[in-house]
Amino acid sequence: MKKIVQLLLVTSILVIGSAFTLQAQNCYLDYYHLFSDRGATLIPDGKHDVVVTIHDGSSADCYMARVQVKDNQLIAVDGVILEDGTVKKMGMKLSPKYSDPNNPAILHSEIVDGMSATLLSEDGKQVNFFFIKQLSAKTKAIKKAPPVSTFKTK
Repeated sequence: MKKIVQLLLVTSILVIGSAFTLQAQNCYLDYYHLFSDRGATLIPDGKHDVVVTIHDGSSADCYMARVQVKDNQLIAVDGVILEDGTVKKMGMKLSPKYSDPNNPAILHSEIVDGMSATLLSEDGKQVNFFFIKQLSAKTKAIKKAPPVSTFKTK
């Protein structure tokens, strides 16, 4: 009986640990929840440094990238930002449908709450862009009242 309890305890720890590891490794979900909770200001026209997330199922990778925006719409991806600050074309390519001359507006989707719509790569991975410099400030929490015991006198 003791061995069964120990086995259940070890199994529970492994399952919970795996869930925390999975959540910690999915930067897309972290950014998505942050932007969903806080929102962002409208994105001004021009070039912007953003977080690009490339995700497939439960795994995600996040990088810094530079994009172009016009009228609060993503119009071009310049590339990923290297550690020295230079920009290099992304190794991953977006699906050819985004550059189809018969449908030029497909990439021009609205940026909502500082997040682009989900785009697809050539190999079927999902790609999102997060405009981190336009992220709204964290709302201030309401100050809790001190416990009544701090006002009682003996």
